[in-house]
Amino acid sequence: MYRIKSYTLLGFAAFSLLVFIGCSSQKSVNGLSIEHINIDKYYNVDIPDSLKSPLFEEEGYSLHNTAKIVWPTSIDGTTPTDLQKEILRIAFNDTISENLDQSIKNFEKTGYGLEAEQLSNFVETDSTHANIGEILQSISVKLEQADNKLYTFGIFIQNNFPSAAHGIYSYWHATYDRLEKKVVTLESLFSDKDKLRLLLENQRKKDLKKTGRSYDEYMIEEFPISESFCIEGSNISFTYQPYEIASYAEGIQTVSLSFYEMNEAGVLTQYAKKLLADIF
Repeated sequence: MYRIKSYTLLGFAAFSLLVFIGCSSQKSVNGLSIEHINIDKYYNVDIPDSLKSPLFEEEGYSLHNTAKIVWPTSIDGTTPTDLQKEILRIAFNDTISENLDQSIKNFEKTGYGLEAEQLSNFVETDSTHANIGEILQSISVKLEQADNKLYTFGIFIQNNFPSAAHGIYSYWHATYDRLEKKVVTLESLFSDKDKLRLLLENQRKKDLKKTGRSYDEYMIEEFPISESFCIEGSNISFTYQPYEIASYAEGIQTVSLSFYEMNEAGVLTQYAKKLLADIF
């Protein structure tokens, strides 16, 4: 692992399909200090016999953990502790560690779907000497939006177990209100989850109808409210992971609601109205 300290942040990032693609334009953002953290670790490991596949009986298993992280160290001269904890919670599924270093140490020695105690005999290696049965964990944290009011971080997670039919991936957001100095949550934005759920379901039906598909074919008992959302101007877009509201083959899905329809439906808190109206 190595770190490069920077006090001027360059660029925005956009998410396209399964990878992040950096925008060609660059913009400095005052008030934000970051670290760029890169991890690329290989270990040859042993796993329990019950998890082994005949396909890799001779080749053995390796653990490959990689991460590229834009880490906020300071906003307007203050450590954004709540934002840091939110990124740790989402990116590393870590609600225990108090700092990034501890989360990274835990991440480097665990595998997708495996607890630390299920992995043994770690031998650090490189890509050319790694065993064929690669257990992959990959994390990318990038800044997607930065202005005088909001910072939005995009978090892309990919995992794969060598004998699985396919890997799994997900895409999340962490948004920080620079003026209020707090993480923006669903609870802070929405006063009525039932009405919000109905709005999302109706918008999904409209989106599918435009493509000639029927909402009924997905057999969703209760339309979910995604925990992954981002603010785009006066709109709020909800990101749904594979399998949440569509098949794996259809990939990540997005449902967007406008300020007007959310306000008309009476689902916004006073904080959300002020936040979105100011942006609008």
